[in-house]
Amino acid sequence: MRYFFDFVGHERSELEYTGRILPTPEEAYDAAELMALDLIVRREDETIGWAVNVSSAEGRKLFSIPVQASYLAAAQMAA
Repeated sequence: MRYFFDFVGHERSELEYTGRILPTPEEAYDAAELMALDLIVRREDETIGWAVNVSSAEGRKLFSIPVQASYLAAAQMAA
């Protein structure tokens, strides 16, 4: 199935138009969590409060992963 990962927040959005083919919704969820972690690590000040929205090819929102400061703390502890 093709999943689309959009970054949204602060009256702004970065939409993905190509999508990614993943075998299960669980893998899409895991990918969205990694994207949220990457956002907080690379662009902390501007992305806290954003979310990674995952949608189907039909445009139906499946789930949303918030970009949170707690992800940054987890990343720093793992390093």
